[in-house]
Amino acid sequence: MDRSFALLRLYLNRCLAFLFFLSLAWLGAQIVDLMIGRVRMLLVSKHGTLSYSVLPLVSRVLKLGILLLMVAAVLADWGYNATTILAGLGVGGLAIALAAQKTLENLFGGVSVISDRPVAVGDFCKFGDRSGTVEDIGLRSTRIRTPDRTIVSVPNGQFSSMTLENFSQRDKMMFHLMLNLRRDTTSDQVRTLLESIAKILTDHPKMEAGNLPVRFVGVGTYSLDLEIFAYILTQDGDEFMLIQQELLLSILDAVEAAGTALALPTQASVNYSLAGWSNRNGAAPPSSRERSSA
Repeated sequence: MDRSFALLRLYLNRCLAFLFFLSLAWLGAQIVDLMIGRVRMLLVSKHGTLSYSVLPLVSRVLKLGILLLMVAAVLADWGYNATTILAGLGVGGLAIALAAQKTLENLFGGVSVISDRPVAVGDFCKFGDRSGTVEDIGLRSTRIRTPDRTIVSVPNGQFSSMTLENFSQRDKMMFHLMLNLRRDTTSDQVRTLLESIAKILTDHPKMEAGNLPVRFVGVGTYSLDLEIFAYILTQDGDEFMLIQQELLLSILDAVEAAGTALALPTQASVNYSLAGWSNRNGAAPPSSRERSSA
């Protein structure tokens, strides 16, 4: 009877100790959340991307540390030798580390991404041959939402070693166009068109045209080639598309006003016509000399 009462008292004390330390751990987690929230409020105005990338990872690490401390405290209160437990954890930790190299690689990869900050939460980036918006950088993986609205989870060890192109960090967007004019366009028409396009680019308030935004770069087989190179001063993709559309329409109007037109692949048209002639007549097409004499 006394033995049963002693065992019941022992188990009850252990349950109470477990609940006590569990309450302390819960309180510690709440304090961590409160501190992280305060720090985020201080950083969000000047370092918004840092607050959304680094602070969640810091919060998880602190809560994991609190959990481990709670487990150690509970075991010590239950009468287990803390030194033996720590020694066992050291040997077991080494074995776990050898068996979980990928997990540790992902953990340190996440720390590398957070510290080096090639991308942050909310950035639109290209990773490998895919692209998307970073939604979360966790302890094991980084979650990215693709343009198809799917979520891709990339292990941090792999993500940190990729070549990352961060589109959200652009200060302006490139406007680049090759304009192929008809081969019979006169030199005066080319000069007029160069001046008209340069005026379109330099007069636009959202353009950084530079010293030579449009230039005559070559005489091709079936076209005269103009290259247009400038920057649109925006970071918004929708605004870029709208301004690009406006510029393209203005350039087409300038081409029409100069009295010329865009080139067509005339060589391909001639070859197609000769092939059609051969199919209709059942014989080889005439040679260039025969066509000239005809």
